[in-house]
Amino acid sequence: MTNPVDKGKESEDLGSPVVLLVDDQQIIAEGIRQMLADDPDIAFHYCSDPRQAINKAIEVSATVILQDLVMPEVDGYTLLNFYRRHPRTAPIPVIVLSSKEDPADKSEAFARGANDYLVKLPDRIELIARIRVQSQSYLLQLERELAFKKLHQLQQELEIRNAELQRLSSVDGLTGIANRRNFDERLDQEWKRAMREDLRLSLILIDVDFFKPFNDNYGHQLGDDCLRSVASALAGALHRPGDFVARYGGEEFVAVLPGTDLKGAMVTAEALRMAIEAKKVRHDFSKAARNVTISLGIASVIPRQGMLPSALIVAADTALYEAKEGGRNRYMVASDEQLKAAAGEG
Repeated sequence: MTNPVDKGKESEDLGSPVVLLVDDQQIIAEGIRQMLADDPDIAFHYCSDPRQAINKAIEVSATVILQDLVMPEVDGYTLLNFYRRHPRTAPIPVIVLSSKEDPADKSEAFARGANDYLVKLPDRIELIARIRVQSQSYLLQLERELAFKKLHQLQQELEIRNAELQRLSSVDGLTGIANRRNFDERLDQEWKRAMREDLRLSLILIDVDFFKPFNDNYGHQLGDDCLRSVASALAGALHRPGDFVARYGGEEFVAVLPGTDLKGAMVTAEALRMAIEAKKVRHDFSKAARNVTISLGIASVIPRQGMLPSALIVAADTALYEAKEGGRNRYMVASDEQLKAAAGEG
């Protein structure tokens, strides 16, 4: 007798049963093939060598395996163990077809991972019914897993998009550093933390010197390039993880320095000033230097109950005004009196 041929591979679809029979007896295979012949939606495949069963099941995408128990080389119980240990065949339902009717054999088969047990050759109607039930159960499980995987993927994509939207909403579109909204939120957070932990909080308000003449004479494109260059230099000059720079508005920038005392803030301000000077962006219309420079105002305080973060900004702005009045390209420090006045304690 010739080997039974695989039936109906072209007629398979994802929702139809795909049967793999693993049996060393070709006469059994022919009998099963004939039982299924009148059901064209059931694709039939045959494997006579149990050592090839797993590869064959994966190759044909079996939705149910018909499995003999007594075979040469590998017995059916061992093969059941192999199915359940392989990630690709572990979920595929297995219907044992055996000549043994002993309850002990049935119990052992189920213990090894069989889903059903039939004495061969079974009744055609019963065999087809059980094939359909087991196959449908398996396909439904695959659909649920696929739906869950897609849902998980969509959730991950949504999280990524939300994170990107959050990032975009907190980044200045021109310079790529934090925007005013982000600054307001961070300042509020650092203010509360400094108050809670009795820490000093310093702030530096920064203004590009004579930026309007630069913009008017060189054009808006070069003006934008200038602001991007300034932002990049400021961000690069801050080395502590907690330090934070943002675009405050127009040609103004601001740096927040948590846990930094006045001396440290002055060192940082000078580093920021020198970083801009080192860029050597030509500015023939500045009264402060031949290149683009910045003026800076520093305010430093240990927040107390009743004070508002805006007091730090007002004090730094006062110091910035004094730096401009003093010739620009320099920093000035807000005095205690200016801090008290900004806090409404004057």
